[in-house]
Amino acid sequence: MSRRAPRYRAQLTCTITSHSGNHALLVCRSRDISNVGVALDTEASLDPGTRIGITVMDPARGVAIEMVGEVTRPLGGQQAGVGVKLLEPPDDWGALVAMRARAATAGGEAPRPRRMRVLVVGDDHRRRGALHLYVTSGWDVRFASDLEGAAEALHDFKIDAVIAEHDLGDPRWQPILSEAKRAQPDARRIVRGALHGPAPIAGPLVHRFVDREAGIDALLDALTADLGGSGAHASE
Repeated sequence: MSRRAPRYRAQLTCTITSHSGNHALLVCRSRDISNVGVALDTEASLDPGTRIGITVMDPARGVAIEMVGEVTRPLGGQQAGVGVKLLEPPDDWGALVAMRARAATAGGEAPRPRRMRVLVVGDDHRRRGALHLYVTSGWDVRFASDLEGAAEALHDFKIDAVIAEHDLGDPRWQPILSEAKRAQPDARRIVRGALHGPAPIAGPLVHRFVDREAGIDALLDALTADLGGSGAHASE
């Protein structure tokens, strides 16, 4: 992101994908924007020189702006982040920056509280199906596809919760949440999938089971509910 270009504070939902395809890497928020770049608030590891796809939601017009960018440098501040230089940004991006520039002249944007950091683990098909849910959540989300990817993310990404996108009868969520319990024991551990009946009682490994058909409110309740001293029932 160019230090010479005027920058404007903007907390926008950004979906980051690999440059070569639609493989979702993470969902985060922008810190500020300019005509030629964007600063992202994220603790995910993105090395300088990495080419990424960026989809930014323009809340005023309800459109998604798709761009390609190159990570330029890590950012300082209260939250970790990276600067990204945009490669041939479209006209829609220029219109969004111009709108934010006018808002800054009129008084700017009020600061928001720290966002919840969530690791979502599931295969590509499941993650694509749930992507809209996580984009609209406003959380700082990182994705992993399997146990190995989850272990790597748990090593370098401090989280508030890990969500295994697997059905209740799928054995893959158990080693994933076991690794999460070992690596980050204070993080909330959730299974979100098809329950095929009443939700089971949570136990030492799983704090909550959430039915995949339930919406964002059920998932938010699972992430924030006071569990007390005993296992809690899942949101349905």
